[in-house]
Amino acid sequence: MSWLFPLYLAGAAAIIAPILLHLRRKPPQDRVEFSTLMFLDASTPVPVSKRRLENWLLLALRCLALILLALMFARPFVQSENAGASSGDKATLILLDRSASMRRDDLWKRGIAEAERVFKEAKITDRVALAVFDREMTPVWTFEEDRNTPGNRSAALQSRLAELAPGWDATQLDRALIAAVPAFDSSTAKLKKRIHLITDLQEGTRLDALRTMAWPAELTLSVHRLDAATNDNFSIALAARDEESAEALVRARVSNTRDSALRDFTLAWEKGPQADAIATQMPPGASRILNAPPNSTKANVLALTGDRYDFDNRLFIAPPQPRAVRIHFLGDEATRDEAASPLYYLTRALQPTATLAPVLTAGKAMPAQKPDVLVISGSTPPANLHAGLRDFVAGGGFLVEVAGSSADAALLQTLTGISGVVIKDEDANEDYRMLADVKTEHPLLKPFADPKLRDFTKLRFWKHRLIEIKDEGGKLETLAKFDNGRPAILSGRIGKGTLIVLASGWHPADSQLALSTKFVPLLYGWLAAAGFSHDPAATLLVGDALPLDAAAAHTVKEPDGKVHELKAGMGFTAGQAGLYQVRSEALTRVIAVNLPPDEGRVLPLAPQKLAEYGIKLAGAAEKGGGETSDERLTAADTEQRQQSWWYVLLILLAVLVLETWVAGRGRQTTLQTA
Repeated sequence: MSWLFPLYLAGAAAIIAPILLHLRRKPPQDRVEFSTLMFLDASTPVPVSKRRLENWLLLALRCLALILLALMFARPFVQSENAGASSGDKATLILLDRSASMRRDDLWKRGIAEAERVFKEAKITDRVALAVFDREMTPVWTFEEDRNTPGNRSAALQSRLAELAPGWDATQLDRALIAAVPAFDSSTAKLKKRIHLITDLQEGTRLDALRTMAWPAELTLSVHRLDAATNDNFSIALAARDEESAEALVRARVSNTRDSALRDFTLAWEKGPQADAIATQMPPGASRILNAPPNSTKANVLALTGDRYDFDNRLFIAPPQPRAVRIHFLGDEATRDEAASPLYYLTRALQPTATLAPVLTAGKAMPAQKPDVLVISGSTPPANLHAGLRDFVAGGGFLVEVAGSSADAALLQTLTGISGVVIKDEDANEDYRMLADVKTEHPLLKPFADPKLRDFTKLRFWKHRLIEIKDEGGKLETLAKFDNGRPAILSGRIGKGTLIVLASGWHPADSQLALSTKFVPLLYGWLAAAGFSHDPAATLLVGDALPLDAAAAHTVKEPDGKVHELKAGMGFTAGQAGLYQVRSEALTRVIAVNLPPDEGRVLPLAPQKLAEYGIKLAGAAEKGGGETSDERLTAADTEQRQQSWWYVLLILLAVLVLETWVAGRGRQTTLQTA
């Protein structure tokens, strides 16, 4: 027999009250004289010391009622042998932090030692599992392995711990704890479950996802926080990079921890001249954006010095890598410098940028090396080139054709396979036309989705051609119309490639397009649609996937020199900070991956912070060997299921009824005797 609230058993001591009352038997205080009693002798009262208990049955019933009342409030229950045996065995999951912040001081070494201490304290009948986490949780030793080979636990865990090392990823404790809950399998159902979290619990860790789950009531979290010798720390992160400027100016965010004793730091390019370094101060808790010092040596690493921990003191910057894109203008090369020709404006619009290096060639014949983009404007290619142009587009090429005359109808029929194409000049009596219906949501017109470029009211078209196509198969789509309802821009997929047809040219004889702010964004939007994006490379952090072409095979070389051969369609996740070399058949580039900025926020959180998310933390009583909350929870569940106090209550009511009847019968007997 066990008791949920054993302190209530002390209430059974109240039985002393009816015993004393029975012994007292105080004589009546009110005296009434009757004349008939004058001749009787008064009896001598019995001294208190010689009084004896009378009415034993009534006294026993009253004492029993008080005892039953105490038992009822103590909530009795019977614990089965299985439950009692399982209460001593535990299922323990050791969750070890291996994020970048664990590289400080000897935190990782202490974390390994703490993990060894925990699993060595486990009994052979306990179940033990081990996992490490940073952005995700990774199992190292599972409950299933422990169940199959419990005798080999200590040696196996020590061997696997020796193979581990801290990584460079962010600390996402919320994901790790959510993933840890289902790690307790069916074999641990009757065991006391606990997670031993070994971490520095720095304030940069993520906890928000914990609000989305209900923490299991039977699972306890014990936090083993590892504190560094000092929390004084500077950290650096990329704020911005102006790739359009001549020097590709880098702006870095430098932060100092709160209550830090450090103020002085130096910012310099790695292996750069000391004269270019920036030496300045920053108060505790401050964060400031600074321009990087001059990079005369073209270095790729910006280093910060001035604190004890260097794990977050380097910023990796990829060198400028403009991607070459071959563009061929199918026309006369001699018109390149003629101000009235389409080639003249095309040459000046396609200037090199930080991400693209357009190479524009011109000629009346197709070049020996297949171009990436082909432009036809100002002249109609001879008929013997039509089939080759169709093969170019169908094979994945990108062709822009400006319809210049009715002779272009035959080329358009060959390219699209649509018969009955008619191209005519507009009415000579018309003044000019404007764009009235532009599909800015289309990928080929993506730049015009920007409200700053969406205004076409100042763009005039002096000449345009009337394109009439009986396209029953829907091969061509109208992307823009003139204000008379005629097509201005048509596009369609031809095989694997893309065809764009313009009803008017961009040179001044046809329109104001080349002289407007719309021309350059339009061209680079077409290049992006052809696979040559002008957008700057995204800032990558450890744990992000490298941007790879899914259709090509790649060779990836990590910062530490490891090489990975990837087949087409395979991805690769950056596991460390540094410069990655990615090589494919068509391109070789360098990609910079940096440390997640939150890892530099090293001030420790209080373990009680986790309790705010509904997590049940191990208390001091549990660590001291007293009754654990798990045991109390198991007892409460058992008592709630058995409901033994109801039976005690029924017995109590029966005793009270019997006590009332015995007391009433005793009074009647006394009256009859009197």
